Parts: sequence; C-alpha cells; structure tokens
Amino acid sequence: HGYTRVDDGSIVLSPADQATLDGMLLERLLAKRAREFAKADELRQKLRSAGVIIDDGANTYRVVPPEPPKPPQPARPTHHGYTRVDDGSIVLSPADQATLDGMLLERLLAKRAREFAKADELRQKLRSAGVIIDDGANTYRVVPPEPPKPPQPARPTHHGYTRVD
Repeated sequence: HGYTRVDDGSIVLSPADQATLDGMLLERLLAKRAREFAKADELRQKLRSAGVIIDDGANTYRVVPPEPPKPPQPARPTHHGYTRVDDGSIVLSPADQATLDGMLLERLLAKRAREFAKADELRQKLRSAGVIIDDGANTYRVVPPEPPKPPQPARPTHHGYTRVD
C-alpha cells in the first residue's frame, strides 16, 4: 500500500490487527485508483473510527486512541410545552386538538431552527383560527375565531356632478 506509520508506537497492534490495517489501506488505495471514491471515503471513515489517521499527501498514517462514541443527538421534541389557560368554554374535538398540537409543535421547531418567517406564519394561522399564544408564559387561549370581515360597499365610480363654465 505504500503508507508508513509515523506515530510514536505507543499503541501496539497485534499481528492480526496490523494485517487487517494493511489490508484496509491497500483496499482503500485500490478503490482510489479505480475512482471509487465513495468506497475509499467509507474505508477512510472506518479507519478513522478505529483510531487510524491517514495523510494521503505524505503517504503516512498514525494510530491514535479511537474516538469515544458521540453522545446521542437530543431527541426531537414530541410536545410543544404550551398550556391552555382559558376557561374551556370552547371545546375542541380530538382531531382539532391534535391539529392544534401539531401546529404548536411545528411552530416551536421552526423557532428552534431560527425559521422565524415560518413561525410567524404559523402564529398568524393559529390567531386567525382563534388561538392566542403567549410565548413568555408558554400558554395559549382558545377564543372564538374572528368573524370574516364584511365586504366593503362598492365605491361610486362617478360623482354625478356636471361642470358648468
């Protein structure tokens, strides 16, 4: 494979581990020559996770302690965290409550992702449906939705005056 080990040798490899390492380095080299870069990158990542750092420019490698496993990513929230604080006079069906909960959660996720335009759009949709949100207190109230505005009367197109000179 042509690679030379350049670390201090403090991590000792068994003959079997050294043979596996040499095989992976050779396989990676052949993958690069065949222009199978995805396979070469996959092998590089496997070597890296096993504690082998490759320097292709110098054709060298170092053996370091393997990386500890990364902590799991925080789970995506499944609840919005808002509490209803109105008198409950407006009863929502289970389907409507599920839709409301979904929209509140979607808004929360949009805010966390700093997608404020989307969060504002959802807030406006909720407001037009009669849901008032208080972000400071993490509460919401359900009020009767705003009635549609009556159409404006048509404006006259002619004033009815006659010019007399």
